[in-house]
Amino acid sequence: MLEGKNISFSRGSRILFSALSFSLKRGNLLAIKGSNGSGKSTLLRLLAGLILPKSNTLFWEGERVSKSNICLYQENILYVGHKLCLHPEARVSNQLQLWQTLYKIPKTDLERALCHWGMAAFMEKKISHLSQGQQKRLSLSRCHWLKRSLWILDEPEAGLDQEGQLRLTETLSRHLEEGGCIVHATHHQQPTTHEILL
Repeated sequence: MLEGKNISFSRGSRILFSALSFSLKRGNLLAIKGSNGSGKSTLLRLLAGLILPKSNTLFWEGERVSKSNICLYQENILYVGHKLCLHPEARVSNQLQLWQTLYKIPKTDLERALCHWGMAAFMEKKISHLSQGQQKRLSLSRCHWLKRSLWILDEPEAGLDQEGQLRLTETLSRHLEEGGCIVHATHHQQPTTHEILL
């Protein structure tokens, strides 16, 4: 499904990572681990196509990911980075309206996702008034209605309380059981199919 071959990245004269290779099939999870500043987020952005990979290093369903097909590749991806892409002055209901318009998602699907994440009671609350964990829950609600095969998540458990982490674990497990694959940066110990240490 997703394959990396000798992926390398440098920032100036500093090599963040080099010669990274992996192969993920349906139902696989790849954990990216390492200390702060080791390049985890940069690697995730590269895998998400936000940084164009070098030639012949990234493959999706057997096809090389390149400048000419990067948009088609990204149609398969749900990316949740450290920046949650939420408008701080919008209300939760406004954010849902935006998603509904952009992705043509039924409103009922969005509302069910908010219920799963325990956010249904905050529809008229400003996003800037939500806690960090509540904002993370709102952003992660996309996992329930944006039907993408590959999830790329940057420390998705950060900011979540114990209940939120349980909901996250349930959500990740369901996606893998349904044949999706996940790449995520994490500091947590948990069962993984593959692991890269930066």
